[in-house]
Amino acid sequence: MKRLRWIAEHFEEVLGAVLLTVMACLAFTNVVTRYLFQLPLAFTEEIEVNSLVWLTMLGTSAAFRRGSHLRMLFIYGRFSTRARRWVDLLISILAFVLFIILGYLGYNQLLDEKLLEITSESLNFPQWIYTLCIPLGCILIAFRIIQSSYKSWNKAEV
Repeated sequence: MKRLRWIAEHFEEVLGAVLLTVMACLAFTNVVTRYLFQLPLAFTEEIEVNSLVWLTMLGTSAAFRRGSHLRMLFIYGRFSTRARRWVDLLISILAFVLFIILGYLGYNQLLDEKLLEITSESLNFPQWIYTLCIPLGCILIAFRIIQSSYKSWNKAEV
């Protein structure tokens, strides 16, 4: 039960590690087949590039969960504790709005790709499958922003 809870709490890291392992194996296989057998596997690049977008979304989500997203620490450190609390809240609200808008735009792009039946170049997969990471990633990030803001706000009150 403890392991399942840890995996649920560190979902982004687990999925990111698996994805990064798959990407490394694909890249290695591509290098071996290209240079030893003169048979490049072009489709691996398509999978790797699109997986990198997933990794970016998962990394962003993990950063917000930990509260280790980018800040201007030089300026932030000069604020009082009370001011930092309000700055953190403002940052969270702005980040939340940003990722909701990005998710909405990603969803619209996904709908356009479905409507126009756009396929990927190498594998001829429907392109919307790759684009799905934007709205799903933004939902996960928005959830983690709310989660970390709630924890941060309640911790500061104690």
